[in-house]
Amino acid sequence: MTKAAGPANPPAPPIVPWLEFQNQEMWEKALPLGRKVLWKGKSCIQRPGDDVTSIFLIREGVIKVSATSTEGVQRTLWFMGPGSILGEAALFAGQKNTHYIDAVEDCVAYEFSRSNVVDRLLVDHPDLGEALLTNLATKSYIMSTQVEESTFLSAYRRICRFFYGLCLSRNSRQISLSHSVIADLLGLHRVTVSNAIGDLKRRGLLEERGHDLVVADIEAIAAFINSDI
Repeated sequence: MTKAAGPANPPAPPIVPWLEFQNQEMWEKALPLGRKVLWKGKSCIQRPGDDVTSIFLIREGVIKVSATSTEGVQRTLWFMGPGSILGEAALFAGQKNTHYIDAVEDCVAYEFSRSNVVDRLLVDHPDLGEALLTNLATKSYIMSTQVEESTFLSAYRRICRFFYGLCLSRNSRQISLSHSVIADLLGLHRVTVSNAIGDLKRRGLLEERGHDLVVADIEAIAAFINSDI
């Protein structure tokens, strides 16, 4: 996988609808408190209305979180990769699950029951409380950022911010998402995304590699974030 290269002291990446935390080392000591689970790719993990009695630490793979209207219209809220935590908001709020949670690919996760989280994990490993709060805060920022960007930024700039932020947060220039999925994540029309991607390719900022996109010039992509396009 091609690694992202940026400035010597790159700024914090823009908030994008993808949770992934490179450093999972702090969780190693707590894994014996959890139960290892496997989710097959393209399987449904949870549905709206399901009871939430535990949280899951994703160790490998990617899952998708989607909201669905009463008319059945579905909107992807975000993707979650290694190091992210599923279920903490509903668990601590005492609410049922409100989203569709699907495994995009084969996943490995660790399940921690509420009693283990409250009585053991947060007591014996208080530093993991910060990890839980960071995960929850990132989801909150994703939702608020999407509202702000849809109000104040052009579609072109939003797409550039997404590519730039995803490259930095995942430490990779390779983007394995279709035009339709990107459009769904950003709340844009697929044609709008395809047109922007086509323009970025003509400018030499994006390349195609099989079914994937590769950011050829990450600094140029970053420059477009503040352009008037």
